[in-house]
Amino acid sequence: MSVDTIQSNKLKLLGKLTASLLHEIRNPLSAIMLNLDLIKYYNSELPPEVIESVDDCQKATERIEDLIQNLLQYARRSNNETDWISINDITRQAINLLIIRASKRSIDLKIELDDSVPKVLLNENKFLQVILNLISNAIDASHNKNSVVVRTLSSVIDEKQFVIWEVKDNGVGIAETDQQKIFEDFFTSKPDGTGLGLPVCKSLLEEMNAKLNFSSKLGVGSTFTISFPANNN
Repeated sequence: MSVDTIQSNKLKLLGKLTASLLHEIRNPLSAIMLNLDLIKYYNSELPPEVIESVDDCQKATERIEDLIQNLLQYARRSNNETDWISINDITRQAINLLIIRASKRSIDLKIELDDSVPKVLLNENKFLQVILNLISNAIDASHNKNSVVVRTLSSVIDEKQFVIWEVKDNGVGIAETDQQKIFEDFFTSKPDGTGLGLPVCKSLLEEMNAKLNFSSKLGVGSTFTISFPANNN
């Protein structure tokens, strides 16, 4: 047995063990989150300092849950089934899931969907995960009472037809010194970030023969673009 095969087997075993451990962590974490929600139900009867402590605990548990979710993407692969799917339909689903989060900061989620774009061969769950992450990032980067624009379109690049998905914000932007690092594992500029969201998105899209690109200017905003070959060849 070659060294590469032994190393590959070790990594597979490590992935299985990691996934198992993360599931074990998630069970008691869910109980903690439910109990925190129960405590918050009685917030009118609690002193302000207790409410503040509960809020801090909820934020911490949410961060752990996000970290677990991202690590699971590395520890195991989800099913790879693909189908010809409308990216417009998945985009509307993502917007519906995030509309409340955006409204809490008075951020207007605008959609500009081209109904003429063809269906794309992709894994629906993976693509939904990717765009939820990208739209969430745009919301986080935006200033209150700002707007985030999500759109789809067809485009010709180097004489080839592509289906484009795009999210644009005019928020804080990304510093030039950080732009070369954002797809590196564990790199983050967020105080509570895991640094796994964008690397996972890029990896999932590559599995679907799609590319993730971005443009950004500090203090002006960012645009993240997903491009699928129109025929997925």
